[in-house]
Amino acid sequence: RRGCVSDAYEVTGLWRYPVKSMAGEAVEAVELDADGVAGDRRWGVRDLDTDRLASAKKPRPFGGLLDWSARITDDGTVEVASPGGQKWTAGDPDLDTALSRAFDRPLVLAPVEAGREETYDSEWPEIPGTALSEVEVELPVAMMTERASFVDLAAVHLIVEESVAHLSELIGAEVPIRRFRPTALLRSVMEAAPGFVDLAWVDRAATAGDVGLHIGGPAPRCVMTTLPQGDLGAQREVLQALAEHARHDTGMGVFACLGTYAEVTNPGTVRLGDRFVLAA
Repeated sequence: RRGCVSDAYEVTGLWRYPVKSMAGEAVEAVELDADGVAGDRRWGVRDLDTDRLASAKKPRPFGGLLDWSARITDDGTVEVASPGGQKWTAGDPDLDTALSRAFDRPLVLAPVEAGREETYDSEWPEIPGTALSEVEVELPVAMMTERASFVDLAAVHLIVEESVAHLSELIGAEVPIRRFRPTALLRSVMEAAPGFVDLAWVDRAATAGDVGLHIGGPAPRCVMTTLPQGDLGAQREVLQALAEHARHDTGMGVFACLGTYAEVTNPGTVRLGDRFVLAA
């Protein structure tokens, strides 16, 4: 069915996450180049005891980072807010003090250094039939893209509305999109067949507005999708259902997947309402 009308989608949501593992901000447009979304994950919390990045993929002790948030202000600076609503500008030593106090360890908010190899600790719960189950591993950032940001794998992360709706039906409860921290949310312009249609998006070219993309394949999901964050409680069923119904061999092993990762082949701007089209 390549190239047919059902391979066209509308961009219905866009986000950027200025600080790795913190809540981000919904936006009306994103600038994309080979390094991904401008301003996305250009900062991370560094654990001075280990010199590794802090990630909510290791819920103990860093799951609480999801309750912090970051946004880019009109003058281009990054503003970080605590769960209690206190605000600081990235680079303010008082923010480092507040983070260290909140997580009871020496932490600093650090900007990305292009080309520097960075790692983070991750904890994987029991996920039957997958490559990482009941283990703790140290993982590199930017595994599939240039080391110009603190993304986990690739520069762009796409989620299809119909896939999340299908997941919600499987577990009998709504699964909020923000659990998956996508760059863009896509909605089919035609009635879509139920299921995880994007699991089949492997090594595909696509366009979003005037931006060219190369989709590598499905995005492996981790414990972060299940954690409490903001006003959301824990939802362990998310990962359990994906492990049962949406396993995919990524080339690095079999993982529970939802959404896809992509790289930018033609820079430009993507706006809400733009058309996303998979190439034939």
